[in-house]
Amino acid sequence: MTSVRHASRLLLDSWPFSELRIRSSSKTRLRVLCWLVALCCAFLGGPTGFVGEALAAAPDASARLEIIRQQMEKGQALFVTGKYAEAAEIFEAGFREHPYSAFLFNAAVCHEKNGRLELAVDALERYLDVDREAPDRDEVSERIARLRAALAEQAQAEAEADVEAEPAGEAAPRSLAPAESESTMKSLVVIETTPSSAPVQIYRLVDPEAPAFVAGRPNPGWRLVAERVAPVSLTLAVGRYHVVVEKFREFNRSEADIVVSPGHVHHFQANLSQGAFMAFLRVTGNVPGAYVYVDDPEQQRPPWGRVPHGELIPPGKHRIVVEAPGYRKFTRTVELAASDRIEVAVKLVRVDYGVVKVDANVPEAWITIDDRPLGLWKRGEPALEAELPAGVHRLTVSADGHKDLHTTFEVPRGQVLPVRAHLIPQYPRGAAWTQAAVAAALLGTGTFLGIQSNQLHDELRADRDAGHLDPTDPRIDRGRWFSIGANAGFAIGGVFALLSTYNFVKDPYPDSTLQRGKRREFEDRRAPAAPSAAGVIPWRTIATGVDFTQEAW
Repeated sequence: MTSVRHASRLLLDSWPFSELRIRSSSKTRLRVLCWLVALCCAFLGGPTGFVGEALAAAPDASARLEIIRQQMEKGQALFVTGKYAEAAEIFEAGFREHPYSAFLFNAAVCHEKNGRLELAVDALERYLDVDREAPDRDEVSERIARLRAALAEQAQAEAEADVEAEPAGEAAPRSLAPAESESTMKSLVVIETTPSSAPVQIYRLVDPEAPAFVAGRPNPGWRLVAERVAPVSLTLAVGRYHVVVEKFREFNRSEADIVVSPGHVHHFQANLSQGAFMAFLRVTGNVPGAYVYVDDPEQQRPPWGRVPHGELIPPGKHRIVVEAPGYRKFTRTVELAASDRIEVAVKLVRVDYGVVKVDANVPEAWITIDDRPLGLWKRGEPALEAELPAGVHRLTVSADGHKDLHTTFEVPRGQVLPVRAHLIPQYPRGAAWTQAAVAAALLGTGTFLGIQSNQLHDELRADRDAGHLDPTDPRIDRGRWFSIGANAGFAIGGVFALLSTYNFVKDPYPDSTLQRGKRREFEDRRAPAAPSAAGVIPWRTIATGVDFTQEAW
């Protein structure tokens, strides 16, 4: 509401309402102010309307803090490079989108460094108006008074210069260099507890030589700067602080040292049930669903989560193991401090072997891989499996009445390759065998007739030489017919022999082939893990390994 009142005040100062203000009573002014407040709330969506579209679209508090963090660090980067005007614009825009007083204070520092003292005073006044319990309220009030005095001196100097001579142009703003401690950006510190509503005390180290803070003792050198109820959002100066969450109901006390750096957003979370400030660990990777184990290298307990997964974890060293079927085990040790938010980006590498599953389109088939028998596969049974080194292997599949298959296939790394032998029936040779039998019979008959014809020819020649041959001897006609039959048998038998040979040689059917299926992942036989945490923004990232490519058919 304070931000809305300030916006209303600016509208009253800038809009042409001077005549209305002159003739208005105090009640009329109050009505106008209320009307403007209502208008602003309606336009901006209520008291939280200053939250911009990016913040409204953020999925949860962690995402909103990350957006604020980026805005704050962007302004800090511009400030460090001396771009004070641009940095001030970033901080002012940050406050309009996210109404945290740290933006206003940092904008005031930028305006002051840029010599825009009136803008610095305005930003500091808004800072006090927004954060009425600011730990540095007295210091900021003194700073405003000092800046107003400088503005008065500047105005008097300009008036005297006007009397002496006509100004050549608009006078440049005079820079009033702030003290070293005043020229440092402040930071937004957010403290949350689980459960919430716990009493929180924040102490600042004011004496560098002071001993470490011990709860329950006087602790000289430490000053109490704030007492709030969690969740807490504070604008704090750079320095070292100690946060104490007092014993709350049945929960233990939690405390932690924190160091605030300039122009940042610091987020601290305390798990009261464990009596400690927690860190946040998130594990992502190139294999969604991979199992994550924390401080359980032998996987004796259920998985901590499945990639991607993140949740609060006690500070300290933790051993992370990430496993997935078909991939090499990934291990990494990380060390987290209280309030750390770390993301471990895992790139798993596939194992150097794979599995092949072989079946066929026939009732049964003998399967051999690399000249080693894999076994006899029968229809209705599971495919025969073999775990093989990744690479090319030889495959032979044979079945009765079918053409043998001789081919090669490549086993993928860390995946299962199903293959099916598509065996082609052998070309039928019945006609060739019939033709061969007919050819053999004809050739045999021709041979027999030829022998008989030759025998009769020899007998007739002998009788002719002896002078006893009778021209009407019936052996002459019989020998002639035997000769004709022999020649016919040889000729026709030869034709059938050629046809038989051709039909034995020819094969119109295609060769047997290997059909490769889609590569599959190794079977997952592990117990289900806890559901993944959603909406968590990555912070520091630790990466390793190589990229993963999902292969399909």
